[in-house]
Amino acid sequence: MSAVSLLGSYWTLAVGAYPWTGPEYCPHDFRLRVETAARAGFTGMGLWGRDMEHVLKTYSFAEMKRILDDNGIVDIEVEWLLDWFYTDERRAASDRMRKLLLDAAEALGARHIKVADLGNDSVALPQLTEHFAILCAQAATRGTRVVFEYLPPPLSSLRTVDQVLQLTRGSGAANGGIMLDIWHMVRSGTTNEALEAMIRPSDILGVEINDGLLAPPADLNDATINHRLMVGSGEFDVRGFVRTMRKVGYTGHIGVEILNAEVREWTLERAAKTAFDTSVPVMS
Repeated sequence: MSAVSLLGSYWTLAVGAYPWTGPEYCPHDFRLRVETAARAGFTGMGLWGRDMEHVLKTYSFAEMKRILDDNGIVDIEVEWLLDWFYTDERRAASDRMRKLLLDAAEALGARHIKVADLGNDSVALPQLTEHFAILCAQAATRGTRVVFEYLPPPLSSLRTVDQVLQLTRGSGAANGGIMLDIWHMVRSGTTNEALEAMIRPSDILGVEINDGLLAPPADLNDATINHRLMVGSGEFDVRGFVRTMRKVGYTGHIGVEILNAEVREWTLERAAKTAFDTSVPVMS
């Protein structure tokens, strides 16, 4: 087993929650989720903004932190911030989520806040870079970092990893970087060799793994939300991807992000244990 810790992403562990098609909060008690993740072997967890709004009705941030600490969950990520680059009416809702995520990151000691430009219909790279720099500056005052998750076209206006690197590097923010998910690398046709040639150690602040079929899906959006597979159940070279991330200098935790319609109906214990157990073999 590798020394690199495994983080169970929100959607991996939030069985019973439905991304964009139903309630996004997990129906299972927060304490139970944390305890189950820890028993499975995870040392990190992802937390989702809409779910935290629900959890905060029962637990304070201080109580959440105590539960995470008591169960050895040391790597925390909070997500997902969208529309942070707009200046129109969409920005108001985004700013409310921004405050929640910043508050959560500070209170829970999160390693980073995950953001993307999903849905961007009008903001160009220079303006994105400017707004990313502002967001990173705000996060720095809370002791956390900001990771921009590369999404393949047509899900993002930044069509290549190189364009995202122009944003993160161009921001000049030491606490800003890129999130690389093998799903998005495969779907964009970005090879391990290409990543090795373009990535610097300081670029990567997050890495995620899952599995899938190599054939391009008929509906990328549906496949991304409902058909990611447990590691080892598909055709992706997950071990090669992890090795490439290490080779270019990434030393942080590895996130396991499984968005799958079938897994969503499993028990919490089965989802957590299967996600952890199937991911461990590719860590070495």
